[in-house]
Amino acid sequence: MRITIIIYAFFSIFFIQELHAQECKYSEYYSLTDVARKHFFKKNYKDAKKIFKLAFSKIDFPHGHDLSFALVSAIKTKDNFWAREIAEKLAKGGIPLRYFAKYKKEKWYKEFQAEFESYSKYYDENFNEELRQQIISLLKKDIEDNEKYHKWRTHEIEMSLDELIAGPSEILSDFEQIIKKHGFPNERLVGYNYILKKNVVEPYNIELLLVHIYQRGVFFLKNDIANIICDGGLAPNYEEILQQIQKFSVEHGIEKEMKERYIKYRGRE
Repeated sequence: MRITIIIYAFFSIFFIQELHAQECKYSEYYSLTDVARKHFFKKNYKDAKKIFKLAFSKIDFPHGHDLSFALVSAIKTKDNFWAREIAEKLAKGGIPLRYFAKYKKEKWYKEFQAEFESYSKYYDENFNEELRQQIISLLKKDIEDNEKYHKWRTHEIEMSLDELIAGPSEILSDFEQIIKKHGFPNERLVGYNYILKKNVVEPYNIELLLVHIYQRGVFFLKNDIANIICDGGLAPNYEEILQQIQKFSVEHGIEKEMKERYIKYRGRE
């Protein structure tokens, strides 16, 4: 009887783990794309293409950065049909025609260019460009505020305690309002992130914003991180990364955290 119970418990645990893995839609996707990128950077384009194809079959909305690698892999292996298919996904996700100009010698490009207006229309009808601009602006504000803080920390500039608190508080408030209105902002909502100066497709790096918020003493979305990961909004290792972030204050909150930092770096409150 005891053996039967142990066996039953084992299979129950196994079943729960399997169910969780099935529900976490992007878990396998992240694992596969990590392997695919390793092949890509080793110039093993055939293997990279194979694994990217498998990864994309696991979900309904691949990430733009992964699509950009897959596009090169398809071109390097002369898979014109798949290259055109990937280019169309990127275009429908908001990537402008100028990004694809480097591929104008490919067989599929002329027809792709002729139909590009329809892809742009698809983006306008299915994604939130206004929200995309809000996210880009917020991420820029966060980076600037973090840089300003480090200049203060190293005595390059002076800031009052109120100023140290105000910047992060405003950023958190803006992010909270976005979450409240739209949910967690990911590429599925706003489309892909095209960087004009570098002519590349990159992630929005919302992960960095979350890291800064946690460093500032606020465990924002703590109970939602696992679900955000499973929906493709964050990489799997970020749940662990956020849990390991060190703060100065033992208490929560931006005000408490910044007071501790002010005392540490200026010797007074």
